[in-house]
Amino acid sequence: MDHSGMNAREWLEVQDAMVDVAPFYDRVNSLITFGLAETWRKRIASLAGPEDEVLEIGSGPGTFAKHLDCRTVYCLEPLGDLAARSRGSLDGARANVLRGVGENLPLADESVDKVFCVFSFRDFFDRGASVEEMRRVLREGGELFIADVAKPSRGPLSKLLELHVRHVVPMLARVAVPPETRLRWSRDPYRTFAETYEAFGFTDVYEDLMRRTGFSDVKTDYLELKGATVTRGKKPWRSTS
Repeated sequence: MDHSGMNAREWLEVQDAMVDVAPFYDRVNSLITFGLAETWRKRIASLAGPEDEVLEIGSGPGTFAKHLDCRTVYCLEPLGDLAARSRGSLDGARANVLRGVGENLPLADESVDKVFCVFSFRDFFDRGASVEEMRRVLREGGELFIADVAKPSRGPLSKLLELHVRHVVPMLARVAVPPETRLRWSRDPYRTFAETYEAFGFTDVYEDLMRRTGFSDVKTDYLELKGATVTRGKKPWRSTS
């Protein structure tokens, strides 16, 4: 597992971990972000407008998509349990829940205005192939947004966040999840989360990946308390000359 993706065994372990935490997903996320997770999601969702057609990849139980006020929302989720939760919690007239993966998007070329990966990109099997696919489905001038837990490459914040993910997150998750559920786990899924975070590339890695894939105006912004980042890029307009 590294910044480019993971092998098949590692990817299946991540999927198993997501299934294990699905019933407690929102509760744990709120606890480990000290209540900031919803604030971050709302701020990211505000980057889409009411006339946009939007794709979210790795939509989980619909926690981010419920904040999108757009013309059309496609929620792509590889896991059946989480996709079912999305269908139960989202407005079916506006949100279309699809099964699939980021490396093979079930949408036509240039069919959406914005693509969001919100706390999901680090779990992709092949991140380079996924970014290529995101560019394919975006219309000219469309934007890609990748949001995740902040991971600066150096400095005190880097050490603090590493400590939080490696030690504090598993401890807080144990508080949020009932003991009888934890006993059924063959492996603590939040240890898997720590491993994907450690393998997740620094901000400049994903900025460079976007640029190499043909995105322009690439930049990264920190969210509240510098606990999360949004890296964004735009699909350029074709030259008319």
